[in-house]
Amino acid sequence: MGPAGLTLPGRFEFLSDAWLDEARAFLERETGRRKAELAGQAFSLSEAFEGAPPHLDLPGDVAAWTMRFDGEGVSVVRGFDASATLTAEGDYQAALMAAQWVGIQAPGAAAAMFRELKTVFGDGALRVKGALPAAADDLLAALHDHMGRRTVENPDLAHRAARLGLVGKIRELEDQGYTVVERAISDAFADEVRAATLRALSAHQNTSMQWMLYHGREFEQLVQNPMLLTLIDASLGRGAVIASLSAIRRGPGPGMIPMHTDYAHVPEPYPEFSMTGVGVWAFEDWTVASGPTWIIPGSHRKRRAPRPGEDRSGGVPIEMPKGSVVYFAHGVWHWQGDRTEPGERVTLHAHFNRGILRSLEPKKTDVQMMYRNAPRLGEMLGEDDWFDKISAAGRDQVRFAYMHKLHAFTEQQKKRVLAEG
Repeated sequence: MGPAGLTLPGRFEFLSDAWLDEARAFLERETGRRKAELAGQAFSLSEAFEGAPPHLDLPGDVAAWTMRFDGEGVSVVRGFDASATLTAEGDYQAALMAAQWVGIQAPGAAAAMFRELKTVFGDGALRVKGALPAAADDLLAALHDHMGRRTVENPDLAHRAARLGLVGKIRELEDQGYTVVERAISDAFADEVRAATLRALSAHQNTSMQWMLYHGREFEQLVQNPMLLTLIDASLGRGAVIASLSAIRRGPGPGMIPMHTDYAHVPEPYPEFSMTGVGVWAFEDWTVASGPTWIIPGSHRKRRAPRPGEDRSGGVPIEMPKGSVVYFAHGVWHWQGDRTEPGERVTLHAHFNRGILRSLEPKKTDVQMMYRNAPRLGEMLGEDDWFDKISAAGRDQVRFAYMHKLHAFTEQQKKRVLAEG
């Protein structure tokens, strides 16, 4: 069982009792405000998702709820009603990914959400039946976004990793210092992010750029990818912050980045735990000819940087299909390979630091960015911890206690993942 206090005030675990209370309050308010549009039409929604985290203590680990509007008032109760006007069934973790997708009424947003769900979870992870009147559809889309801005990630690392198929990847990361998640995003989304990256680079007449998070909605969505974030949680703990989000565009020629680690100014020997980690996204197939990243597996155990001219034997090229991400942490030795094929390789480097460290890039947050995303984006921008929030009255005790509990639960569940291996 997980400890209590795993959310900040105003944040909720998906389909927890507190989540239902917030949904009920929103629906009561909005149905009253929208009575003319709803025109007394009765409708209902019911959902049931298997594999909910055990600490939610739901019967059979099934998260189920039903809302009904009888033309006058609304009710929200536990349980599934297969006869509801609209039903949804499937996997809890897949439904949670959908629940955190804010902006569902934007053109193409719903289709993109289901596309990425299929990429991560396969066919049938969410099964929707029925249809709602237009006014009811608009109401529930507003509910979706209202709750999405308040719905947190599943805090149970072991449970989440198992549902995402990442248990072996976490063990490999611990042993080898890196791991690859193939096809973590769809080819279509890879094309969209690549195009957005090239637009930003061209607009600034650069072949590399920092601060990519602030150059388009595509980057906000990519950085919240649950596959990569689960690896980051396993290696850096919760509360890890974006150190930098950078783009590199390169053509044919020898690699320009020599063998190194990503530990700037960290004294040797490096600590036994990870301080930083980098996820590099492939927007084309990576082959030896494309000039991929090369890594020396297990080099993180040396706990030092490579010396000038040090032997690179034992290095392996990271070959992976388009839409994949390689994540390496813990001071692993790596370098940029030579590119022998024509064309350009475009990559995005999501560099994260343990939450107690400073970022490489100055972090910017604004109300609009927070409003159009789930709370997880705020966490990676440092909004959920107590650092930089001290006042004359002292530290932010609420955030301090919250992150302390979240760290402890995450570390407990990581040990479980490694022990079961």
